[in-house]
This record gives sequence, structure tokens and C-alpha cells, in this order.
Amino acid sequence: MSVTHIHRANFLTTGNKISQVWALEQLKAGRATTLETFWKGRALEKILDANPDIQIFLDSGAHSLLNAQSGLIEGGADIATEKRDCEGEIVFTEEQFETLSDNLKIQYSGKIGGAAQLFTDASFNANDDVKKYLNSYIAFIHKYKKQISAYVNLDIVYHAEESWDNQKIMESNGLRPIPVFHYGEDFKWLYKYVDEYDYIGIGGVAGGITIQQFVNSLGQRSFDYINAHKPGLKIHGFAVTSFDLMHRFPWYSVDSTTWLKFAAYGQVLVPRLHPRTGEFDYTRAPRPIPVSEQTRFGTKQRHYTLDLPPEAVDAINRYILESETTIPEVETTLLGRFKVNQHYYEELLKFPKIHEQKITRTNRRLF
Repeated sequence: MSVTHIHRANFLTTGNKISQVWALEQLKAGRATTLETFWKGRALEKILDANPDIQIFLDSGAHSLLNAQSGLIEGGADIATEKRDCEGEIVFTEEQFETLSDNLKIQYSGKIGGAAQLFTDASFNANDDVKKYLNSYIAFIHKYKKQISAYVNLDIVYHAEESWDNQKIMESNGLRPIPVFHYGEDFKWLYKYVDEYDYIGIGGVAGGITIQQFVNSLGQRSFDYINAHKPGLKIHGFAVTSFDLMHRFPWYSVDSTTWLKFAAYGQVLVPRLHPRTGEFDYTRAPRPIPVSEQTRFGTKQRHYTLDLPPEAVDAINRYILESETTIPEVETTLLGRFKVNQHYYEELLKFPKIHEQKITRTNRRLF
């Protein structure tokens, strides 16, 4: 596998104090890397102040900013904005919706009443809250620059021109952020980023599109261009820890909250067993195993011991113990499940690049 870093998104700032202490230990020991987005809160500042030797990958929180500005999530990105500043919220009829590009249809489908809600403010960057947000972000980077391995532009999702404006503003302040090309944007921006930068980001998987849509509409075309014009370019995949996507394209780094989401749902990632050797096989997609009957969201699920044969249960138990935790801890605590999922990504990074044609897709049982 070509990925060098699988950043655990918000690894340091998620969970309770006990899990955060454990995450910090993992980071210091070089067993994990993290992408942090909660830079506006004091929690991350306190961690960085107390641990000057750690390194983080810093995201700008662009999606939270989009949510706040469009009114999709109140208070997103810790800024207060008026929904209708500059006629900020527009609702399209179904007929008008059909005139949108396919990419925007995918992103904004499923809204109430069959219509599409799209934020089309003429300028995000003209909003005073966005200006303050950007200035605070620049100040944060300067303050903790020695502890930030890489940082991302304040990209305005679906407003590529304004993302470029922010890129230049940050550069005029002595910074060199990673620019981000988003699903649905004109490919001229990708070409520009490839020409002018050594490390770029590609986003879109978190926007509600399928993996196949990402591959067909953005991924394959992007990497074909990069491989032809600038092979070796560092590429970060935002919200990319799908097994197939990680192995299909030559990412340098990726990030995702998958490690956290499965744990919150009472599940852990367990690799399949190799059919010949019986060893844990990281060349195939893992299976999420329900280790707790009760999830954090109040839903119930069947414990793995009720549905799998004894040999499969034994393999899962063995894997849990290899993850430096115990079965009772995994069944009853979020931290226990964090440990297993952290172990999975740590071991996955040790495997060499696996070519796409060798990936085994199967509907058979995991074990």
C-alpha cells in the first residue's frame, strides 16, 4: 500500500480524558498520526502547549464553515452567521434543480420536499465572520507552526475562486498551505494546483457521494492527470479510509473518522483470515465486528459470539488481545474499541502497496 500516513481524524480531541491521554501516548510513541480540525477550541491549544514535541496535521474546518454559512448546522465552526446575509439561502424547485450539474445534484439531493437547498452567496469571504475565522486560523498556525507537520488552506467548498483567494492571503502572511480540489469543481483548479504545489488535497468522499461516483467523476481522472504530469506529487485524501480507495490510488496521506465511528457504534475492525495461512490478512477489506450489544446511540445489535462459529470467535478474541486491550474492555468502553481500531490501521500501514487488480472482493463470510 502506498499510503504513508493514515491520520486518525481528531484523535487527540475525541472521547474523554482517559482516551485522550492514551491517544497522546500513541502519538508520542510514533504509533499514530492525527489530523485535527477542532483548532478553534481551547482543548487542542492546551494539548499543544503542554506537549511541544508532538506533531499534528491541521485542517481548516472548511466543511464546518460551509455548514455555518449555509445554515445547515447552527453554530458550525464556532461562528455565528445570519442564514440570509446576501440572500445566502436559496431553495430551488424540482425543475430548477434539474439545471444543476450532476455533482451538485448529488451533493444537495435528499432535501425536504424534493427541492435542493444551495448556498449561493456571491462571496463567502466578504462575510466578516469568515474574515475573522481566516485571521484566527493564520494566527493559530503561526503560534504552533513548529508542531504542525502540514496545514490546509481555508478552502471555501464549491467556491474555488474564493478558495484561491484564501490560498493567496495565507501565502501573503508567510504560510504555504495545502490547496484542496473538491468534487464538483472545474478541473482547471486541479491542473493549477498540480503545476504550482508539491502537496495538494482532494476532497469529496464526505459529501454524500458513493465511492464509485468518486472514482468515475473525480478520482481516476485526477490521478491519471497527476501521474502524467507530476508523478510523485504528494496527495492527501480527505475522509478517505475506504479500503478500495486507499489501495486504488497512490495517496501520500489520508484521514478519516472511521476509527471513531465504528467504535461509537460498538464495533471494531478485524481483518479477514488468510485462506491458506490462517494469519490476519490486510490485503482484503476488514469486517466491522459488533463487540457491544449497546451502542452509544441507544440502538442494539447482536454480539459477535451469537452469530459466528467458534473458530471465528476464537480468531476475533485473539485479535482483540493482540490490540493491547481485553474483551471486557472492548465490550464496555469506547477506549477499548479505540485500541482495536488503532491497531488495525497501525498494522495496515506495514503492508506493501497492493495493486488494484489483486484486491479480493468477496461476499463470503469474513472467516
